[in-house]
Amino acid sequence: PLESGLYFIEETEGEGDSPDEDDWVLVNHVCYILPDDIIYESYIENVAQDNNLDASGIAIYGPFKMPNGTRNEGLTEGLTLMKEGGEATLIFSSELGFGSSGNGTVGQYNSLKYEIELLEVIPDIEAYELANTAAYMDTVTAPYDTIHDPTTDAILYYIVDQATEGAPVANDSTIEVAYKGYLMDGRVFDESTEGEPFTFKVGEYPEEGGVIDGWHLGLVNFKDGEKGRLVIPHQLAYGEEGRVSGGLRTMPPYETLVFEVEIISVEADDDDDYDPGVEPEP
Repeated sequence: PLESGLYFIEETEGEGDSPDEDDWVLVNHVCYILPDDIIYESYIENVAQDNNLDASGIAIYGPFKMPNGTRNEGLTEGLTLMKEGGEATLIFSSELGFGSSGNGTVGQYNSLKYEIELLEVIPDIEAYELANTAAYMDTVTAPYDTIHDPTTDAILYYIVDQATEGAPVANDSTIEVAYKGYLMDGRVFDESTEGEPFTFKVGEYPEEGGVIDGWHLGLVNFKDGEKGRLVIPHQLAYGEEGRVSGGLRTMPPYETLVFEVEIISVEADDDDDYDPGVEPEP
């Protein structure tokens, strides 16, 4: 063991950067409780399914984005010894793990093993997401425009890929929309069922539930029958924390989202005082 008590077994030496304790990292990982090698966490799909880690099928699989230095001392130290592209096994006692309290999944005084592949070191998570968004927009050949949200100072992009002369979407109108949602790396996290579009009232923010702010701000730039895309920054989506349900990660933190949308129908509110022939202001 190292001086701390960590056993660090380097399977493949990486060639990139090493993370500091305050960097973010992108990893593939499998976490075990010792001595019985019980797998308690992984977002590698076949591992999670083979070990019944996601019986309800709600987790988002693939590379796992997290801040280093926030889980336990053993994992933090082990990651700082790795380089991008490297693979390692970390083994340590509960003193470097979750100690006498556990963490809800891991019980008291359990030793742990992590199999880790370090894919990427992210020194500045917000700059990283902005760079990913810029790279995506560089691939867009259709005309697009932006919306600045003064509350969050965030920029949302909207792209009308197929225009119509239909009625415009406005605040307080009820719309049906078919959609598919992607992470910036192309992973699909949600989509409507064919023939069953999602219905909601634009501009209505219920106390619980409802759609993300980016939908309300972005869809008012579309018309009935149009198809297009929304590129929504994390401030107008699931924020700095992302989303966790039932102890499973269902949306990464600081994640920019891309939605393909089709406006199936637009029904104006009876009290709306707008001319269907007039473009709404962004």
